[in-house]
Order: sequence, then C-alpha cells, then structure tokens
Amino acid sequence: MPEPSTTNAALAEAAGLRRAWAEHRADVEAAIAAAARLRSGFARPADPAAEPLPAHRAPEAGR
Repeated sequence: MPEPSTTNAALAEAAGLRRAWAEHRADVEAAIAAAARLRSGFARPADPAAEPLPAHRAPEAGR
C-alpha cells in the first residue's frame, strides 16, 4: 500500500493543485482528509439508480 503522503500528492496532482501542494501542503492534506470523512459518512444505496434526495422539479409558471 502506498504511503499516505504519496497518495495525497497524487490526488493533489490529479486535482490540479500542484502549486497549492507545494505552498500549502497541510491545508491540502486537511481538505483531502475532510473529503474522505464526508465520503464515508454516506451509505451507498443498494440500487445504483436510487437518488439520495427526492427529485426536484422546476417551478411552474404562474405559481
């Protein structure tokens, strides 16, 4: 398994954050950690077509 700093560097590079990684590494690593926490906080539905929120519709004219 790759080192976390190597993985974070690759994620930053893929996101186009090369300069931010070089100048503000701690902030980029904190953002990556926050995104990982948020991602693991939601349960994946069994049905891939299921929406996590109810569908929205555009307001009707005159209402």
